[in-house]
Amino acid sequence: MTGSLRPRLRVLVRYGRAAGEPDSYDLAVLAPEERRRARRFRQPHRGAAYAAAHATARRCLAERSGGTPEGMRFGRLACPGCGGRDHGRPVVESPETSWELSLSRSGAHWLFAAADGEPVGVDIEQVRPLELSDLGPAVLSGAEGEYLAGLAPELRHAAFMRCWARKEAVVKATGIGIEADLCRVEVQPWRDTPVVVHRAAGCTTSRWTVRDLPIAPDCRAALAVPAGTEPFLDLALPDRIPSDARSEPPVLTRT
Repeated sequence: MTGSLRPRLRVLVRYGRAAGEPDSYDLAVLAPEERRRARRFRQPHRGAAYAAAHATARRCLAERSGGTPEGMRFGRLACPGCGGRDHGRPVVESPETSWELSLSRSGAHWLFAAADGEPVGVDIEQVRPLELSDLGPAVLSGAEGEYLAGLAPELRHAAFMRCWARKEAVVKATGIGIEADLCRVEVQPWRDTPVVVHRAAGCTTSRWTVRDLPIAPDCRAALAVPAGTEPFLDLALPDRIPSDARSEPPVLTRT
């Protein structure tokens, strides 16, 4: 019996939608470079989303590592594809902690996830009109393209965004990010919680469980964690999210 038990994996997920200028409460805990970047966005709501996501990461991880939000130091691992450190998986450099993290933004929406002791990837995509005839072949596998082609036309954009969010969650978890060939990361949109095989040098995990996160009605979001773990979710949504965004039950189990 004990051999069938899967290790529990604690996963934090935080989501928000920004409006207006970056919040001073968030800016106060950011590093100087983060504050400068938040203010450089041409559209204020994008800067506000950046500040909120990074401030939330600092507060959540400080609470669990014994540090302070403003004292957290972040860096990046080298990208398994090109070796660059500007887009590898983000890591906490200090204080010492077992928590791994991932961040994503799309328009005014932002998403943060962290897992205790295992790599994690998260992505959010705002549903918007796209020219799928051009973008689809660059992102979808053959089977995924056939699946979308079989859907009613009015459903294809949202389904494409669902695929894209799943793929981005996986490649963020492996750390290869923008270097990945997304056509080769098949996320099986016809399944609720697929196990996706994706390997990257330096990442000990090659099989990922991918789960959709029903967070906001105009977005598609996904979480990737190592297959074989039993995740349980600490999910916090702001009170201002419309009630119809909460109509679906959480994909992961609350504790």
